[in-house]
Amino acid sequence: MKESFLIAVIAAMSILLAGCATGQPREWVDVSTRGTNYTEDYIYNVSIRIADGQRTGIGIARVNEFSRGGTSGNECCASIPGVGQTIKVIWHVGGRQEDESQWRTYSRDVVVIGAMPRNTQKHSVLLVRFFPDREIEAELLPGDGDFGPANPRMDRLFFAGPRVMRHKGE
Repeated sequence: MKESFLIAVIAAMSILLAGCATGQPREWVDVSTRGTNYTEDYIYNVSIRIADGQRTGIGIARVNEFSRGGTSGNECCASIPGVGQTIKVIWHVGGRQEDESQWRTYSRDVVVIGAMPRNTQKHSVLLVRFFPDREIEAELLPGDGDFGPANPRMDRLFFAGPRVMRHKGE
């Protein structure tokens, strides 16, 4: 009697665990965010959300126009869906002197490109790039990599020297 009860309990737990495993999202990764802007729009703020619109707790503030450097600061830290998964990027654009009521809001679903870190708990960087015609790109740079100028995936806008215009997909 005890043996059959134990087998039933183990079987039930196996089914529950299998169900939980299939309901889990694919790999997520801990990131900070940075923005690069290849337009002349001043981007006041950016919200990074999961595909269904839920907040991740991370975004980007004040992404300068390309002619003014084209970068943002570093925002830290949250867990987001990893490479190959979709995130929703919502951003607000306006003139530097415009009242918030005049800002324009844009939203795009974008698939995260790049490379997953070997250790998803290691701090990675999500680069969100803004291009003309409201095109965007979100690239994950793994935390076990180099975030300096030697990394060809890091936009040249973050470093001293000539500014290089990048195009979507490069």
